[in-house]
Amino acid sequence: MIVAAALAALLSTSAWVFYADDRRPSHSARIGTLAVEMPEGSGRGTAFLVDECGILTNFHVVFGPWYVTALRPPAHDFTGTFTFTLTEVTLPDGSHPTARAIPVVWGDYLGPDRQWRRPGEDWAYLTLDSCLGLQYGYFDLREADLYEPPVDKGFTAIGYSTGRQMVDPRCAARPESDAESDAGNKGWLHDCAVLAGDSGGPIFRGGTLTVVALASAYRAGSGESACLAAKPGTAQDWLKSWGHGCANIAVPVTSAMRDKICNAMAMIGMQRLLTRFGYDAGPLGVIESPQFKSALHQAYRDLAWPLPDDPTYHFWAIHFLSLSVH
Repeated sequence: MIVAAALAALLSTSAWVFYADDRRPSHSARIGTLAVEMPEGSGRGTAFLVDECGILTNFHVVFGPWYVTALRPPAHDFTGTFTFTLTEVTLPDGSHPTARAIPVVWGDYLGPDRQWRRPGEDWAYLTLDSCLGLQYGYFDLREADLYEPPVDKGFTAIGYSTGRQMVDPRCAARPESDAESDAGNKGWLHDCAVLAGDSGGPIFRGGTLTVVALASAYRAGSGESACLAAKPGTAQDWLKSWGHGCANIAVPVTSAMRDKICNAMAMIGMQRLLTRFGYDAGPLGVIESPQFKSALHQAYRDLAWPLPDDPTYHFWAIHFLSLSVH
């Protein structure tokens, strides 16, 4: 009877894995929807501000089945329109702030054969043509592996699967094991209430505004027996027993991801500044374009500065160049 009572309590208080959807309305002005319009079709997911002019979401939200089905590879000139909307902010005219988004850097979600999906690489960073983060703020990213213990119930997720922004305030998560995923490309297994539309939404360490993962794939609900296969015991024992037939998947924030995003932020900031000064820095967000490289080289020559290899150096150069115009 004690075991049965404990089981009933767990089923009633856990999240989506155990069919107890405890989400409630959320109103974060830093989280919005990303609408994708392509010749092959359209899609929608969740995205959130991570700097003054940039957002983070899933690779599959941005490039979607058009890449997964091998129609064409992802690229900076990917044909389509990406529109980011802050749905929880209402302007005086009744509309919501929107901005065009441009893909800049992304994870290696699929291998060369476009068949092997890497759960830990399902992310994409996009820059905005309007720096909404300046007005509405943005979230910090922190490596998930800094947290101990590896199995924990203190997480919160936000997404748009219901058509409006909703938060699941009580989630549990653990890293995939070596047996469950390719080493080095691991995702997280979790029980946050996520469905289609929540992809790309932030997962926070409970009680903070620090993002440690992104919602990616939902599998909960595929079979109750898989969710209840754990041996009776502590909550940690239960979480450790989750398998892919039960738990949802998330992309943990890693140091490699943060480095790529930070470098992209610095280069885009330099690109914006060069354009402001009259240099032809190429299309916004295309930081590998010949125009941008040529403009960057010319600007350093004009200033008689040596051109460094380290992208973070350009970040500081932005501040020096900004001061030079005042």
